[in-house]
Amino acid sequence: MSARDRMSASSYGGIELSRRITVNALIVCITVLLTLAALEAVVRLGGETDAGGQFAFMGYALEPYATPVEQLRPKLEAYIENQETITYDYDKWLGWVYRPNSTRQSGTFAINSAGFRSRREYSQAPPPDTLRIALFGDSFTAGDEVSDDETWGHYLELELNRGGIRAEVLNFGVGGYGMGQAFLRWRHQGRHYRPDMVIFGFQPENLNRNVNIFRLLYRPLFSFPFSKPRFVLTESEGLALVNSPTIPVEQIMTVYESFKRHPLAEHEYYYQSREAASSWWSFSRLAAFLYAVLMPKDDDGEDDYGPASERGMLGKAIVDAFAADVIKRGADFFAVYLPRKKHVRDFHKGAPHPYQFLLDHFAATYPYITFEDQIDDSHGWAEGGHYGPEINSIVAQAAAGEIQSCIESGACELTRFEDRSAIFTSAS
Repeated sequence: MSARDRMSASSYGGIELSRRITVNALIVCITVLLTLAALEAVVRLGGETDAGGQFAFMGYALEPYATPVEQLRPKLEAYIENQETITYDYDKWLGWVYRPNSTRQSGTFAINSAGFRSRREYSQAPPPDTLRIALFGDSFTAGDEVSDDETWGHYLELELNRGGIRAEVLNFGVGGYGMGQAFLRWRHQGRHYRPDMVIFGFQPENLNRNVNIFRLLYRPLFSFPFSKPRFVLTESEGLALVNSPTIPVEQIMTVYESFKRHPLAEHEYYYQSREAASSWWSFSRLAAFLYAVLMPKDDDGEDDYGPASERGMLGKAIVDAFAADVIKRGADFFAVYLPRKKHVRDFHKGAPHPYQFLLDHFAATYPYITFEDQIDDSHGWAEGGHYGPEINSIVAQAAAGEIQSCIESGACELTRFEDRSAIFTSAS
């Protein structure tokens, strides 16, 4: 074979190889596209769209999201039908409160006539020789999943009395509250009891609740059907309230049915995140399903809680306003950090908290109570994730130590007492 023939054959072979590669690549592309199309069809045909317009497949709600009207309706109707027997009452200023003179947790969680957790009644005028302490926060402060004599508020009273300080602790914590509601409970009820000290329980998930108005949009499956007041940050007024007074339960369904046109929609984070411009790929049910499975929502994202985020700035502003009002009324303000199990695990792994700037601010600005380094998974957490008696006892010991130190150093004002020795028992 001549050199020219060999070159011709080589050229032909190269063209043939290139053609085969091209054909194989096209076959692969067509196969992939057909497979994706088939899977897209499986998701579309296998999924269901509810009456509210929300499409779901294999238990996952897929983008673009819709307000789950039909999912929420039964919860609202059930509450309205049974509201006389449920231990949560609608409140126009706070969203919800505990029903006075009722019990929860099979009788182990008692609510007195004033609507806060206690088996005792208290005069609004504090005893002249007793340090009165008021607690504000959510279920970690109220003491869900333990009995009345196993809450950290109860243990705190015992610890102080054993330490020679005559004290009583009033527990204004309410399950499901955000930081703003804790502040408003102080404004509307707690301050009338004229406490000498106020302890605010900071549970980090409250940062999510601060940007929520309609509880069922935040926790559709495990929530009560109320709306809540919500603080917003404005350039002209600083902290301002929306949804105050709150919408009665009987009217909330009407709001859900036309949420896009309701003026509160722009302030409801858990509506905005679903109804605002969806991801560009959400036209594909398959892509939306893969996203739902592989990229679950992370409520503890760093972007959500940083010092430049709405949640971070709002949380700081609420606590500072809360503290300022407490101090203005002659009481001392404390902040206690109440981490969930996940936060404790992160701490022991050395992982930074995405809301660390808030903890740093509390520690630098107020008497600050922390016990994170004293607990781990072995310390008796309740089944639902709250603190068991052992952890509550640790919280109480940390709080009692900070209070005693504050009194002994003179850092606490205790403006009600001309003679501080009045609150000390003979045992001291």
